[in-house]
Amino acid sequence: MAKAQRKAKDRWKSKAWYSLHAPAMFNYAVMAWTPADSPEAVTGRVAEVSLDRLSGDFSQKNYIVRFRVGEVRGPNAFTSYDGHRLTSDYKRALTRRRNTRVDCNFTLTTTDDVRLRLKPILVVDNRIRGSQEKLLRARTTALVIKTISGLSLVEGLKRIYSGELARELAKDLRTIYLTRRVEIAKVEMLSPAKLMDVPPSEEELERILTEEETEDGDDDETDAEVVDYESLTVPELKELLKAQKLPVSGKKAELVERLSSAGSNEEEEESDD
Repeated sequence: MAKAQRKAKDRWKSKAWYSLHAPAMFNYAVMAWTPADSPEAVTGRVAEVSLDRLSGDFSQKNYIVRFRVGEVRGPNAFTSYDGHRLTSDYKRALTRRRNTRVDCNFTLTTTDDVRLRLKPILVVDNRIRGSQEKLLRARTTALVIKTISGLSLVEGLKRIYSGELARELAKDLRTIYLTRRVEIAKVEMLSPAKLMDVPPSEEELERILTEEETEDGDDDETDAEVVDYESLTVPELKELLKAQKLPVSGKKAELVERLSSAGSNEEEEESDD
């Protein structure tokens, strides 16, 4: 007589969904959801998200930021910052034929006692000598350590992601050799345990998220008006043009003018309505 077959147990029915919240520096925004059998299974998980999804700034889409879950309260999982990397296609686009790419690698400690490993990259338009590479690398290391070591982690990240640090470096490095591009390609956390914020209560979290949604709704039209197309790269401008089904040929100035004109036309149509 044939044995009765056991019914396969659906493992998904026993799982619950948990909201992954970014740290306080990103206003505890919900960046993803993850299923798990228990809260203990969520702790320690790592999530990666494009920075523009948290900041709303399209020019920051090349930063892939990593977060690690440190504490779970009910259906909410709170994370701490765990570093970032540049997208591989963006890094490839930075280096062209007959360019020189200078890679740096060093560690530093912020004022709130967080140890970081930073890996900046410099792109120079021409082939340069090894002695010049050495000077550029040494100067970059000294400047970044001096700047970031005098700031807290949050302040340092703001300098990096706003592009302010890269602009300061490029300006200073001109005394050695004209540098076309400076990027902080990677940040690694060497002391992640020091980063976990005290998560807010459920009431406080709900208030923060509600305020964030309200601000996002109020600022949608304003954000569209203040896009700085000049600060974007040509590939980024072409992506915006493709999204609007506009031609992507021409020099950067033409692409910027095309996007600006499209925005102006939309505003005129809305005002006519």
